[in-house]
Amino acid sequence: MPLRFGGEGFGARTPILNAKRRAVLMGLLSVGLASVCGSAVADTAPMASLTSVVDTLLPADDFSPSASALEVDRDIADFVAENEMMTRLFVAALNWMDHLTDKPFHALTLSQQTEVLTAMESADFNAIPGRFYHILRALAVEFYYARSEAIVGFPLDPAPQPNGYPPPWG
Repeated sequence: MPLRFGGEGFGARTPILNAKRRAVLMGLLSVGLASVCGSAVADTAPMASLTSVVDTLLPADDFSPSASALEVDRDIADFVAENEMMTRLFVAALNWMDHLTDKPFHALTLSQQTEVLTAMESADFNAIPGRFYHILRALAVEFYYARSEAIVGFPLDPAPQPNGYPPPWG
């Protein structure tokens, strides 16, 4: 089922980030968006490619699940729906990505998806592809690592702070 901004079609969700953190993050990420995507049309376009984008950035591996397995795409869709300019940016960028070839982004091979994202990473920050990439990457990492399941398989020792630090620092 394709995602829509605001998580339409899904049950009510509790935001993973608290309201204050969400507001600060939105404020920081939306600075200057009017100059980048002021003419883009905001709508509730399907976001099937968003899942592929976040999974290309944060794929599953031996230690952690993919971003979509932790519903990072839904978290981002809900977050973006809170701001009209952010919605415009995401709709314009995802539409652009879906029309780069005769296939939408989510239907491209992993190497083709990686190539598109690599080009976007080095694109001008004041153009839609560059701004979208950097905002999406920041959101994906924020929402992914806000969930403890993201690192459950990592071979890490628990934080030693309750008992002090181990030698030579303790």
